[in-house]
Amino acid sequence: MGLVEKFGRRTFFIEASIEMFSYMVALAVTLALKFGQEETLSKAISVFLVVIICLFCFAYGSSWGPLGWLVPSELFPLETRSAGQSIVVCVNMIFTALIAQCFLESLCHLRYGIFLLFAALVAFMGSFIFFLLPETKQVPIEEVYLLFRNH
Repeated sequence: MGLVEKFGRRTFFIEASIEMFSYMVALAVTLALKFGQEETLSKAISVFLVVIICLFCFAYGSSWGPLGWLVPSELFPLETRSAGQSIVVCVNMIFTALIAQCFLESLCHLRYGIFLLFAALVAFMGSFIFFLLPETKQVPIEEVYLLFRNH
C-alpha cells in the first residue's frame, strides 16, 4: 500500500491492465495453437502456461485485487461509506460466484476464446480506469469524494 500511495492508484491499475491483457492473449494464442489437437502438450508449453498464469495472478494480486477494495472505500463520503462498501462487497461476491460457476462450462464451449473474453474485459477495465478514475494519491480521504464529484 505504501507503493500505491507513492505512485498512485491509476498507475498500478493501468500497468496491471496492460500486463493482465498481455498474459490472457498469450494464454489464448498458445492454447489456440497447441491445445486440442489429439496430442498432449509438451512439457515446455505446459511450463510456459503455468508461468503465464502465475504472472497473471501476481499482476492481479498486486493491483486489481487489493485496489478493488481500496478505491471503492474512497468513493463514498463518510456518511454513506459503510453502506456503499457493503454494496461493493455484495456485488463483488455475486460476480465472483458467477464467474466461478460459469468458468468450466464457458471453457468447454469457448475453449481458448474464454481467455480472449477475459482479455477484452481487462482492456475495458483498464480503459475505464484510464478515462474515468481520477488520481487520489496524496488526497485526504475526507476530500476524495470531491474529486469524483468534480471529475
